Amino acid sequence: MRWICKDDIEGCLTAAWRTRAAQAKQKLITATTDKQRKAILKKASSSKIWRDFYKLLPDNLKKKCWYCEAEDIRSDMPVDHFRPKNKVENEDNHDGYWWLAFDWENYRCACTYCNSLRAFDETVGGKACKFPITASSQRAFTSADSLILETPNFLDPFNPDDEKILWFDNDGKPIHKPSANAQEVIKVKNSIDIFHLHEIKIVRARNNIRIEVERLIQKIRNNIDVQDAKVSLRKMVRDSEKLSRAAIVYIRPHRDLAEVKEILELD
Repeated sequence: MRWICKDDIEGCLTAAWRTRAAQAKQKLITATTDKQRKAILKKASSSKIWRDFYKLLPDNLKKKCWYCEAEDIRSDMPVDHFRPKNKVENEDNHDGYWWLAFDWENYRCACTYCNSLRAFDETVGGKACKFPITASSQRAFTSADSLILETPNFLDPFNPDDEKILWFDNDGKPIHKPSANAQEVIKVKNSIDIFHLHEIKIVRARNNIRIEVERLIQKIRNNIDVQDAKVSLRKMVRDSEKLSRAAIVYIRPHRDLAEVKEILELD
Protein backbone atom coordinates (compact mmCIF):
# COMPACT_ATOMS: atom_id res chain seq x y z
CA MET A 1 0.00 0.00 0.00
CA ARG A 2 1.24 3.46 -0.89
CA TRP A 3 -0.02 6.75 0.53
CA ILE A 4 -1.01 9.17 -2.23
CA CYS A 5 -1.22 12.89 -1.51
CA LYS A 6 -4.28 14.36 -3.25
CA ASP A 7 -2.49 17.67 -3.74
CA ASP A 8 -0.03 15.95 -6.07
CA ILE A 9 -2.96 14.92 -8.27
CA GLU A 10 -5.11 18.04 -8.22
CA GLY A 11 -2.28 20.24 -9.43
CA CYS A 12 -1.78 18.25 -12.63
CA LEU A 13 -5.43 18.10 -13.76
CA THR A 14 -6.09 20.53 -16.61
CA ALA A 15 -9.06 22.87 -16.89
CA ALA A 16 -10.12 21.04 -20.06
CA TRP A 17 -10.19 17.68 -18.24
CA ARG A 18 -12.13 19.10 -15.29
CA THR A 19 -14.69 20.62 -17.67
CA ARG A 20 -15.19 17.32 -19.52
CA ALA A 21 -15.57 15.44 -16.23
CA ALA A 22 -18.11 17.97 -14.94
CA GLN A 23 -20.12 17.78 -18.16
CA ALA A 24 -20.14 13.98 -18.05
CA LYS A 25 -21.27 14.03 -14.42
CA GLN A 26 -24.13 16.40 -15.28
CA LYS A 27 -25.35 13.97 -17.94
CA LEU A 28 -25.43 11.24 -15.29
CA ILE A 29 -27.27 13.42 -12.81
CA THR A 30 -29.95 14.36 -15.35
CA ALA A 31 -30.50 10.76 -16.46
CA THR A 32 -33.80 9.51 -15.03
CA THR A 33 -33.24 5.75 -14.97
CA ASP A 34 -30.51 3.32 -13.99
CA LYS A 35 -30.58 1.96 -17.55
CA GLN A 36 -29.82 5.40 -18.97
CA ARG A 37 -26.97 5.94 -16.51
CA LYS A 38 -25.39 2.58 -17.30
CA ALA A 39 -25.61 3.36 -21.02
CA ILE A 40 -23.71 6.60 -20.41
CA LEU A 41 -21.04 4.82 -18.39
CA LYS A 42 -20.53 2.26 -21.15
CA LYS A 43 -19.73 4.89 -23.76
CA ALA A 44 -16.15 5.15 -24.98
CA SER A 45 -16.25 8.88 -24.29
CA SER A 46 -16.92 8.13 -20.63
CA SER A 47 -14.08 5.66 -20.13
CA LYS A 48 -11.82 8.08 -21.97
CA ILE A 49 -12.25 10.53 -19.09
CA TRP A 50 -10.63 8.24 -16.52
CA ARG A 51 -8.07 7.04 -19.06
CA ASP A 52 -7.10 10.66 -19.70
CA PHE A 53 -6.95 11.24 -15.94
CA TYR A 54 -4.27 8.55 -15.79
CA LYS A 55 -2.33 10.19 -18.62
CA LEU A 56 -2.28 13.51 -16.78
CA LEU A 57 -0.74 12.04 -13.64
CA PRO A 58 2.96 12.72 -13.02
CA ASP A 59 5.21 9.77 -13.79
CA ASN A 60 6.01 9.09 -10.14
CA LEU A 61 2.33 8.30 -9.49
CA LYS A 62 2.07 5.95 -12.48
CA LYS A 63 5.14 3.85 -11.78
CA LYS A 64 3.42 1.29 -9.57
CA CYS A 65 0.01 0.12 -8.35
CA TRP A 66 -1.24 2.22 -5.44
CA TYR A 67 -2.66 -0.83 -3.68
CA CYS A 68 -0.01 -3.56 -3.98
CA GLU A 69 3.00 -1.44 -5.11
CA ALA A 70 3.79 -3.81 -7.96
CA GLU A 71 5.10 -2.74 -11.34
CA ASP A 72 5.48 -5.11 -14.29
CA ILE A 73 5.08 -8.26 -12.16
CA ARG A 74 1.33 -7.65 -11.93
CA SER A 75 0.44 -6.37 -15.45
CA ASP A 76 -1.08 -3.09 -16.59
CA MET A 77 -2.37 -0.13 -14.58
CA PRO A 78 -6.04 0.79 -15.15
CA VAL A 79 -7.95 3.31 -13.06
CA ASP A 80 -10.05 1.77 -10.29
CA HIS A 81 -13.22 3.44 -9.06
CA PHE A 82 -12.67 3.16 -5.31
CA ARG A 83 -16.41 3.27 -4.71
CA PRO A 84 -17.72 1.01 -7.53
CA LYS A 85 -19.66 2.86 -10.19
CA ASN A 86 -22.03 0.09 -11.40
CA LYS A 87 -22.97 -2.00 -8.38
CA VAL A 88 -21.78 -2.98 -4.91
CA GLU A 89 -21.13 -6.60 -4.03
CA ASN A 90 -23.48 -7.97 -1.33
CA GLU A 91 -25.78 -4.94 -1.69
CA ASP A 92 -28.55 -6.18 -4.00
CA ASN A 93 -30.44 -2.89 -4.00
CA HIS A 94 -27.43 -0.69 -4.66
CA ASP A 95 -26.92 0.67 -8.19
CA GLY A 96 -23.33 1.62 -7.51
CA TYR A 97 -21.83 5.01 -6.73
CA TRP A 98 -22.58 6.16 -10.27
CA TRP A 99 -22.51 9.85 -9.31
CA LEU A 100 -18.79 9.48 -8.50
CA ALA A 101 -17.87 7.97 -11.88
CA PHE A 102 -16.22 11.21 -13.04
CA ASP A 103 -14.93 12.40 -9.67
CA TRP A 104 -11.12 12.12 -9.62
CA GLU A 105 -11.11 11.75 -5.83
CA ASN A 106 -12.79 8.38 -6.40
CA TYR A 107 -9.97 7.18 -8.69
CA ARG A 108 -7.09 4.92 -7.68
CA CYS A 109 -4.39 3.51 -9.99
CA ALA A 110 -4.58 -0.27 -9.75
CA CYS A 111 -2.95 -3.20 -11.47
CA THR A 112 -5.14 -5.90 -13.00
CA TYR A 113 -4.64 -8.25 -10.06
CA CYS A 114 -5.91 -5.66 -7.59
CA ASN A 115 -8.70 -4.28 -9.77
CA SER A 116 -10.21 -7.39 -11.39
CA LEU A 117 -11.36 -10.73 -10.02
CA ARG A 118 -8.67 -13.38 -10.47
CA ALA A 119 -8.70 -16.98 -9.26
CA PHE A 120 -5.76 -19.39 -9.01
CA ASP A 121 -5.21 -22.74 -7.34
CA GLU A 122 -3.80 -21.11 -4.20
CA THR A 123 -5.58 -17.75 -4.01
CA VAL A 124 -8.61 -15.78 -5.14
CA GLY A 125 -8.76 -11.99 -5.17
CA GLY A 126 -9.45 -8.77 -7.01
CA LYS A 127 -11.55 -5.75 -6.05
CA ALA A 128 -14.20 -5.83 -8.79
CA CYS A 129 -17.36 -4.37 -7.15
CA LYS A 130 -16.36 -4.88 -3.52
CA PHE A 131 -16.70 -1.98 -1.12
CA PRO A 132 -17.15 -3.16 2.49
CA ILE A 133 -17.81 -0.53 5.14
CA THR A 134 -17.87 -0.84 8.93
CA ALA A 135 -21.60 -0.11 9.25
CA SER A 136 -23.82 -1.05 6.30
CA SER A 137 -26.60 1.16 7.67
CA GLN A 138 -24.42 4.19 6.90
CA ARG A 139 -23.93 3.35 3.22
CA ALA A 140 -24.70 6.07 0.68
CA PHE A 141 -27.23 5.03 -1.96
CA THR A 142 -27.77 8.34 -3.78
CA SER A 143 -25.86 11.49 -4.59
CA ALA A 144 -27.79 13.23 -1.82
CA ASP A 145 -26.40 10.89 0.86
CA SER A 146 -23.28 11.82 2.81
CA LEU A 147 -20.11 9.85 2.16
CA ILE A 148 -18.62 11.14 5.40
CA LEU A 149 -20.67 8.61 7.35
CA GLU A 150 -19.11 5.71 5.44
CA THR A 151 -15.95 4.15 6.87
CA PRO A 152 -14.28 1.84 4.34
CA ASN A 153 -13.43 -1.48 5.96
CA PHE A 154 -10.26 -1.93 3.92
CA LEU A 155 -7.11 0.04 3.14
CA ASP A 156 -7.24 3.23 1.08
CA PRO A 157 -4.16 4.83 -0.54
CA PHE A 158 -5.62 8.28 0.17
CA ASN A 159 -5.70 7.58 3.91
CA PRO A 160 -2.26 8.50 5.33
CA ASP A 161 -2.68 6.11 8.27
CA ASP A 162 -3.61 2.99 6.31
CA GLU A 163 -0.22 2.10 4.84
CA LYS A 164 1.23 1.92 8.35
CA ILE A 165 -0.93 -1.02 9.43
CA LEU A 166 0.08 -3.30 6.54
CA TRP A 167 2.95 -5.60 7.47
CA PHE A 168 4.68 -8.67 5.99
CA ASP A 169 6.04 -11.85 7.50
CA ASN A 170 9.44 -13.35 6.72
CA ASP A 171 8.05 -15.25 3.73
CA GLY A 172 6.69 -12.10 2.09
CA LYS A 173 3.08 -12.83 3.03
CA PRO A 174 0.88 -9.86 4.01
CA ILE A 175 -0.21 -9.52 7.64
CA HIS A 176 -1.33 -6.72 9.97
CA LYS A 177 1.21 -4.78 12.01
CA PRO A 178 1.99 -6.38 15.40
CA SER A 179 0.30 -3.59 17.38
CA ALA A 180 -2.86 -3.43 15.24
CA ASN A 181 -6.18 -3.09 17.03
CA ALA A 182 -9.22 -5.25 16.23
CA GLN A 183 -10.59 -2.90 13.58
CA GLU A 184 -7.22 -2.56 11.87
CA VAL A 185 -6.86 -6.34 11.78
CA ILE A 186 -10.17 -6.58 9.91
CA LYS A 187 -9.14 -3.83 7.47
CA VAL A 188 -5.92 -5.63 6.61
CA LYS A 189 -7.62 -9.01 6.29
CA ASN A 190 -10.22 -7.57 3.92
CA SER A 191 -7.54 -5.81 1.91
CA ILE A 192 -5.51 -9.00 1.46
CA ASP A 193 -8.52 -10.63 -0.18
CA ILE A 194 -9.78 -7.57 -2.06
CA PHE A 195 -6.39 -6.69 -3.58
CA HIS A 196 -5.09 -10.25 -3.91
CA LEU A 197 -2.05 -9.34 -1.82
CA HIS A 198 -1.36 -12.99 -1.00
CA GLU A 199 -0.91 -14.06 -4.63
CA ILE A 200 2.29 -16.10 -5.04
CA LYS A 201 4.14 -13.84 -7.52
CA ILE A 202 4.01 -10.78 -5.34
CA VAL A 203 4.69 -12.79 -2.18
CA ARG A 204 7.91 -14.09 -3.75
CA ALA A 205 8.83 -10.58 -4.89
CA ARG A 206 8.46 -9.29 -1.33
CA ASN A 207 10.56 -12.16 -0.03
CA ASN A 208 13.29 -11.19 -2.49
CA ILE A 209 13.12 -7.67 -1.04
CA ARG A 210 13.66 -9.17 2.45
CA ILE A 211 16.66 -11.16 1.24
CA GLU A 212 18.21 -8.08 -0.37
CA VAL A 213 17.61 -5.98 2.74
CA GLU A 214 19.32 -8.60 4.90
CA ARG A 215 22.29 -8.70 2.52
CA LEU A 216 22.71 -4.92 2.61
CA ILE A 217 22.24 -4.73 6.38
CA GLN A 218 24.93 -7.35 6.83
CA LYS A 219 27.30 -5.21 4.78
CA ILE A 220 26.70 -2.28 7.09
CA ARG A 221 27.21 -4.40 10.20
CA ASN A 222 30.45 -5.78 8.78
CA ASN A 223 31.60 -2.34 7.61
CA ILE A 224 31.79 -3.45 3.98
CA ASP A 225 30.82 -0.92 1.27
CA VAL A 226 28.68 0.86 3.84
CA GLN A 227 27.99 3.92 1.71
CA ASP A 228 26.80 1.84 -1.27
CA ALA A 229 24.60 -0.24 1.03
CA LYS A 230 23.05 2.90 2.51
CA VAL A 231 22.31 4.28 -0.94
CA SER A 232 20.65 1.02 -2.01
CA LEU A 233 18.50 0.84 1.12
CA ARG A 234 17.50 4.48 0.86
CA LYS A 235 16.40 3.90 -2.72
CA MET A 236 14.34 0.83 -1.74
CA VAL A 237 12.22 2.81 0.74
CA ARG A 238 11.39 5.67 -1.65
CA ASP A 239 7.68 6.01 -2.42
CA SER A 240 8.32 5.60 -6.13
CA GLU A 241 10.05 2.21 -5.77
CA LYS A 242 8.14 -1.05 -6.12
CA LEU A 243 7.25 -2.78 -2.86
CA SER A 244 8.73 0.05 -0.80
CA ARG A 245 6.39 -0.72 2.11
CA ALA A 246 7.86 -4.22 2.32
CA ALA A 247 11.36 -2.75 2.29
CA ILE A 248 10.46 -0.47 5.21
CA VAL A 249 9.00 -3.36 7.18
CA TYR A 250 12.11 -5.49 6.66
CA ILE A 251 14.51 -2.66 7.47
CA ARG A 252 12.76 -1.63 10.71
CA PRO A 253 14.08 -4.50 12.90
CA HIS A 254 17.59 -3.14 12.35
CA ARG A 255 16.94 0.22 14.00
CA ASP A 256 19.85 -0.38 16.36
CA LEU A 257 22.02 0.80 13.47
CA ALA A 258 22.50 4.53 13.16
CA GLU A 259 22.46 4.16 9.38
CA VAL A 260 19.00 2.57 9.48
CA LYS A 261 17.64 5.27 11.76
CA GLU A 262 18.91 7.82 9.28
CA ILE A 263 17.31 6.02 6.33
CA LEU A 264 13.94 5.70 8.10
CA GLU A 265 14.24 9.27 9.40
CA LEU A 266 13.97 8.12 13.03
CA ASP A 267 15.30 10.06 16.01
